[in-house]
Amino acid sequence: MGVTINGWVAVISTAAFSIEAVMVELLYVIASIPALAVAAGSMPIAGAMVLIINGYVFRKKFTIFKGNGWKILLAGAALFTAADFLWFDSVDKIGAGKTMLLTIPAEDVFIVLLAVVFLAERMLKLQLLGIGIAIVGFTISAASNVSASGVQFQIGDLQAILSAMCNALAIILFAKLIVRYNPTEVSGWIMLISGLVINAIQYTFFPPQLPIIDWLYMIGFSFIALAAFTLYNVSMKRIGTSMTSIITSSSLVLTVIIQLAIVPFGIAFSLPGNLILALLGGGISMAGIYISTKAEQRKEKTVEKIKEKKKEVIITS
Repeated sequence: MGVTINGWVAVISTAAFSIEAVMVELLYVIASIPALAVAAGSMPIAGAMVLIINGYVFRKKFTIFKGNGWKILLAGAALFTAADFLWFDSVDKIGAGKTMLLTIPAEDVFIVLLAVVFLAERMLKLQLLGIGIAIVGFTISAASNVSASGVQFQIGDLQAILSAMCNALAIILFAKLIVRYNPTEVSGWIMLISGLVINAIQYTFFPPQLPIIDWLYMIGFSFIALAAFTLYNVSMKRIGTSMTSIITSSSLVLTVIIQLAIVPFGIAFSLPGNLILALLGGGISMAGIYISTKAEQRKEKTVEKIKEKKKEVIITS
């Protein structure tokens, strides 16, 4: 029963990520609220709510600023801020569906490559195959904007890729934090810090004029952002980064499906030029992510067995 509940945490997080992506574009289409304004308004609200719930409802102490945890937190928050800034601006330029189709497989590829470079991890042949398949899917999705003049690669595509790279670096740091600290507290501080930084950038260079109704929209949106990010961190702690990655990868296709379900109601979403190509690339990317993460799980199990055998040898000797 416990495993089922933990799995559902990741599933709900996946749905929340897809709804969050669609809502960002929806707010721009129906209320003309720029994506960066949504990030600036909702992220600090969501972060503050998480910290209030953590401290005053669940009565848990804030421990991350005791010791060296705050250094990793600030580094992770800086990377998450860059990732968020690029991601929200990418949604403005190429739409939520295309952004998700690019960022999720690229993020998984970057996580594996960064682990090899910085953590000196060895890449298994099966893992290499999975990464290769994910790259093929990513390339097909990137090529889904086709016209008479050929494939169009936009600045929004580049922003999505750079966002994935920054987020991959941030996730590696977050994985270290949630082992030692409460994932709810980690989520709250990261959203609050990154939201305040994006606010500073927004109101310094692109000050929006938002009516009260737009702020109400953003307060509502902040609950979705809160659920998505917090449940993702909780899922990483409960079922591990690999399984969380497998489950949440489905959000890259789910986002496009939600968009297509809403289009008949007259909402003009920015959809990929060739939907069949985009969804095909998304499906291939999901298969690659599955193979890669399953290979990582096998490697972790093998390492655990070796450690257990070493302990048995030490005990018997």
